[in-house]
Amino acid sequence: MGRLSLVFLLAFLQATECAVILEKDALGSESCKDFGLAFERMFAIPGESPLLECPLQIRHLFNPAETLYNVTWYDERNGSEITDGQPSVSLTGTSLWFLNVSLQHQGTYTCVVRTQSRCYRQAAVLVVSEMTAGTCERPQRGMQRISARVNDVLSCPLRRYLRSVDHPSIQWYKNCEPLQDDDKFSPNKDILNIRNVHLDDAGLYTCKMTFSLGGVAGEMAESIECTVHDEYLENPRVIEPVHEIIKVERGSSFRKDCVVVVPGKGIPTVEVLWKVLIESEEDFISKNTSLRIHQKAMNESRQEEGFILVRTLSVSDVSEEDFYLNFTCMALSSRGNPTGQFSLVPEGPNLFLLLGLLLGSVALLFVIGVLLCTIFKVELALWVRTLFPFLYKTTDGDGKQYDAYIAYPRVLDGSSEKAEVFAMNTLPQVLEGRYGYKLFILGRDGQPGEAVVDVVQDALSRCRRLLLLYTASSLCSPEALEWAEQQTGLYRALVENSMSIVLLELEEIREPGRLPHSVRLLKDKQGALQAWKRRKRWMCWDRKLEDRSTSLHPSAGFWREVRYHLPVRGKAKERNWFSF
Repeated sequence: MGRLSLVFLLAFLQATECAVILEKDALGSESCKDFGLAFERMFAIPGESPLLECPLQIRHLFNPAETLYNVTWYDERNGSEITDGQPSVSLTGTSLWFLNVSLQHQGTYTCVVRTQSRCYRQAAVLVVSEMTAGTCERPQRGMQRISARVNDVLSCPLRRYLRSVDHPSIQWYKNCEPLQDDDKFSPNKDILNIRNVHLDDAGLYTCKMTFSLGGVAGEMAESIECTVHDEYLENPRVIEPVHEIIKVERGSSFRKDCVVVVPGKGIPTVEVLWKVLIESEEDFISKNTSLRIHQKAMNESRQEEGFILVRTLSVSDVSEEDFYLNFTCMALSSRGNPTGQFSLVPEGPNLFLLLGLLLGSVALLFVIGVLLCTIFKVELALWVRTLFPFLYKTTDGDGKQYDAYIAYPRVLDGSSEKAEVFAMNTLPQVLEGRYGYKLFILGRDGQPGEAVVDVVQDALSRCRRLLLLYTASSLCSPEALEWAEQQTGLYRALVENSMSIVLLELEEIREPGRLPHSVRLLKDKQGALQAWKRRKRWMCWDRKLEDRSTSLHPSAGFWREVRYHLPVRGKAKERNWFSF
């Protein structure tokens, strides 16, 4: 007896376990990944044909084009599988269609998707309610809000079913009155455009979709409770960047701000992101700040006119692969997705900088050249004369016999002794003995017994320059003035400036007013060569050389100036440009 009871007990437990397994198999819960209850509800009233889509996003679970799968629907009220043979119910693809819904169909339905190795499930809710007698308002409705004083839109909740049915057509209603395309409303399938929204545009809107499925017609509808708020935001605008090309150096760091302006009032629901186009594929740039290229957190600030959103793109080390890529900033919003972009190019030579350096160098060289020519004018002129004598005309054939006439005051009281020594000894030794000039010195080159006036007149006519030597005592006395006036030719040369005159000042003149009027005017006009003056051009001036130099033995600089003012002894021949 006990043994027989044990057999019946084991048989009962096995039968119970099989029933449980069958029930689990019926609900598809034996090894399925459960995604719970879907957030969205399907609302219907008796007589409509609602379509309950499988809430599972299959394309995110696996690749439906490469993986075999099947979809099964279960009624959670009794755990039974729904088949095509049941009345008023049809299975179309992944959807469960109620042909003529009634209050008895309200409930939760589970969609199970199976592959060869995996199983997924998620539940959806169908709500069926009677309409209130004597009104066209549906018992359930969604909520949407639009902004005043701008153009705004309402979205039909049935838009998610457009791809699941054939020949869909949507009709919009406001407070049970059908809406047509006019200046105020513009229905566009699942979107209702409302122009220049006013506060009185609030109310109850309904979108009704008629369709066919498998040759059977059906309809379903959803209602929207629309409210209007006076705070509004306009379309976002990307201010920076705007199709820019930026030059950067390889290896340098780089930062670029994306600046988006959202005019108006309210709460902006705009996301600013950076992306880059690489080989025809767009990739969003990472927000990981440890990467070489990343985007920082978005900064939002409120202004009087609206909002300014800024997100910074940072490149810590610009490399070769960054050049010529399109970095794009995108403002994501329900009112549009404006973009702005820029590209990086390697920084080449700065032409303006090079031009500036070139012009600066030319200007510097010009200034240096002017200074050198000013300071070393005499030395440069003598150097050119020595190296390039063919650049100058020869003095042969100009009708002159002497290069210079040497004049100095000759008075009886001995005041011109220094000038006479310089004229008779020093000048001939240097200018004639060393440099080969021809000088006419009165008292040395004149014929004995000739009148002084006649000698001076004739000699001046045969000389190319007049060198007037004087000291502080020799030319500042009444006797010297009388001497100069007695020599008619000399006086005429001084007063009329009929030939080139060089003044050689052997002593410092402390009272210039005592000089003859003609000499004073000439000195004021062209200056005088001062044999007594020492020019200290360099810091390493040797005082021993200064002590050795006297007015009778001037410095080398004085002699260079004298040679500079004397005629150029060129070798170039005059050419007759009209002869062949």
